[in-house]
Amino acid sequence: MDRFVFKDLFRQGARHGLITAEACERWLAYRDTRNETAHDHGEILAESTLELLPGFIADAKALADMIEGSTCD
Repeated sequence: MDRFVFKDLFRQGARHGLITAEACERWLAYRDTRNETAHDHGEILAESTLELLPGFIADAKALADMIEGSTCD
């Protein structure tokens, strides 16, 4: 069974033109932030995480649209 870690999925998506390289970098940053919030509950991290939310929502919608629009053979 082939397995990808979370970040590899997005790198492969960018490599195959499913998302842009810039979107891939944002997704990697979202994942890093998610991991940080699991261990650090400080106010500064919470505020910086909140600043990422609008971009995350836009990227999540774009990714969902791409997935819904793709065809599976």
